[in-house]
Amino acid sequence: MNLFDFTEIPADGEHWVRFAKDFLQHFGFHIETPPYRDAENVFDFSAVEQIPGKFNYHPFRWLVSCRHKAATRTAVKENEEADVLERLLRSRADGFIGFYSTSVSPPLEYYLTELKNRFQIKDYRILDAKFLETYLATPGFARIAFRYFSNYAQKHQVLHLIENDYLPILCEHCRKDLLKALFTENQEGVVVRLRRRKEKHEETAVIANMYVACKGDCDVELQAKYCNGMGLNAVSWTDISDLVSSPTFLDWTLSLIRKIGTDEFTYTTSALEKEIYLLKALAQYTLREPTGKTIPPTQKTIF
Repeated sequence: MNLFDFTEIPADGEHWVRFAKDFLQHFGFHIETPPYRDAENVFDFSAVEQIPGKFNYHPFRWLVSCRHKAATRTAVKENEEADVLERLLRSRADGFIGFYSTSVSPPLEYYLTELKNRFQIKDYRILDAKFLETYLATPGFARIAFRYFSNYAQKHQVLHLIENDYLPILCEHCRKDLLKALFTENQEGVVVRLRRRKEKHEETAVIANMYVACKGDCDVELQAKYCNGMGLNAVSWTDISDLVSSPTFLDWTLSLIRKIGTDEFTYTTSALEKEIYLLKALAQYTLREPTGKTIPPTQKTIF
């Protein structure tokens, strides 16, 4: 049984191109042109690899052809890669990459080998299901694997328990768990600190509250609630996707410690409790490598 089920990515082609783009960017390629669909429903885009020389870098441009046939489990055939040379010329490409969710048929691989042997293309590579699985299973590609393969994400959550129960990070407006959303989609969560408006006689700023929200409408609603209705000012916005980076998580923690120890800022008890809760919830993600243990469904939160 394969570790990844490529049929989880919709068969419309657009999603497979998006996956290919994310994968190759993470692999170190620069995506030079946006994906497009030609008249024959072929999805191509250009990816540039910088090859180091003695004094400079040489850009090697690849034409990336995306074929998503996981639903039929059939290999990509020669007649499905029509006009390879014309497409390479149109893209000003040096080589060809077949980005396939299944495998390549022997006749197609032979055809590409002949193009290379006759110096009509400089090189070709086939990134098939076996190749992709090898890299998706490594820690460096975990974020992409979690984003596109929800079944895999549910079995291999990189979360571990700090307390007896799992600590979610819920949007205060819509109650979406923004910590779990890190595994399956582009992160749109934000943490906002709220300061009480200073009176003339006050020298110390008071962090009176904070909230977590989805970017966009949820954030706007909560800003109106706190800033217009309760007389508070929003003083910082931080993406949750940034906070789960270990260096940023450490900086956030040390910043809190420093603020508490100065006369510049002070915290209300409730705001400080929320900061502490947030740190513990984020620690479930940041403090160690995946264990393979699925998180329990129980949820506990003070937000």
